[in-house]
Amino acid sequence: MPNFPLLFPNSIFKTDIVVIGTIFFTGLIVLIVMRMAVSKMDMRRPRGVQNFIEWAVDFTANTARDTMPSETAVRFVLPLAFFTVFFLFIANWLGLIITVAVKLHHPIPALGLTATKLANVNPKGTMMLFDSPTANMSTALGLAVMVWIIANARGLRHPGLWFRHLFSPNPLGLLEEITNPLTHGMRLFGNIFAGEALLQVMLNAPFALGWIPWTFPLILLWLIYAGFVATVQAYVFMVLLTLYIGNKSFDGHGSHA
Repeated sequence: MPNFPLLFPNSIFKTDIVVIGTIFFTGLIVLIVMRMAVSKMDMRRPRGVQNFIEWAVDFTANTARDTMPSETAVRFVLPLAFFTVFFLFIANWLGLIITVAVKLHHPIPALGLTATKLANVNPKGTMMLFDSPTANMSTALGLAVMVWIIANARGLRHPGLWFRHLFSPNPLGLLEEITNPLTHGMRLFGNIFAGEALLQVMLNAPFALGWIPWTFPLILLWLIYAGFVATVQAYVFMVLLTLYIGNKSFDGHGSHA
């Protein structure tokens, strides 16, 4: 497994610097694209980035309408769903299109990069400086918990309906409240992590005759497949987001099954 620099490596608050950096980098890309979309907005003839963003918003809204009980609920969830799927699309692709590694000749214990850890990676002493933030379990589960909190906060506007929903259609509904955020986040993490882990294995494979990258055809095929999975996972996370929030949006049509 590659090593990543950590803040507070010897405490329970250890923080992956790469994940923090790539989260902000992803957010910066989202901000730049949004700025490009509105910089020369033309309401009569949208084109370029504006046209793409408008299509993406319409697509997200239509997806939300399939899972939300009312148009009011759709308007509530639309900004969150749109920016989540856009953020995840970029985040999931980062580790596939950008790979940055640094060869360390000396350990940096203050960042958790000890001699033992650096000796157990291949190539020896390698420190990774770029990775998809969603290939980190904490990020994926954090997003899922955020969705869970928002869904229940919206449901608690109608305490009676929310309480009955917990035990509907049977007491196992309460168990789903625990498993939903786990499966929501772990599905995203598992798919993105697996794609990037196998890619790293192929990139580190020995070259034939010392210079021919015999894994190149496999790398190309895997990039296509992993890119497809990364895109699908962003969409699936967004659909489940609207489903979980929709199931606890009791406005308009009472409870929504």
